[in-house]
Amino acid sequence: MKKKDYQKRLEKEKKDLRDFNSRNEGINVKTFIYITIGVVGFVFLMFTFTKIKTGEWNLFTKPNQVTYSAEIQDVKILCGSILNREDEEYYVLAFEMKEDSASLYESVIEHYNNASNKIPLYKLDLSNSRNGLCLSDTPNITNDITNLKLSIPTLIKVRGGNIIESYTSYDSIKNTLFSYVD
Repeated sequence: MKKKDYQKRLEKEKKDLRDFNSRNEGINVKTFIYITIGVVGFVFLMFTFTKIKTGEWNLFTKPNQVTYSAEIQDVKILCGSILNREDEEYYVLAFEMKEDSASLYESVIEHYNNASNKIPLYKLDLSNSRNGLCLSDTPNITNDITNLKLSIPTLIKVRGGNIIESYTSYDSIKNTLFSYVD
């Protein structure tokens, strides 16, 4: 009888092991399916988000909505090109754009650019190493570009390729530029 009990017990363990393995295979298949669905869903969401963010799909914009493109303004010049601009009359503001005082001059320039009857204004960055030849503690405002020396800050007015006016203090620069503001 012991042998029969042992045989039954052995058969029962084999059956339990088979049931466990078949359930485990079902769980593995279900887990694989869930992971696959999750990965495909994530990739789809990222694809959709990218298309919407880059503007290829305009799902959230109104058809009559006005969009503005960025304007590229070529207002920075180098020291060697101060006197050879295409405009007949223009200003050149020379200052160090990396200094703390640069924000003062940028606000003056911004205010000046809002004027309607202004003449072109070019910026000359004296902190740029290419413009180091023009930088000096003692200014020498001359029409000879090789001898031209500018201090910080300097506003020069050029007409017909010749310098006709120059200003070297913040107040005089501001007053000159603001005279064009409406």
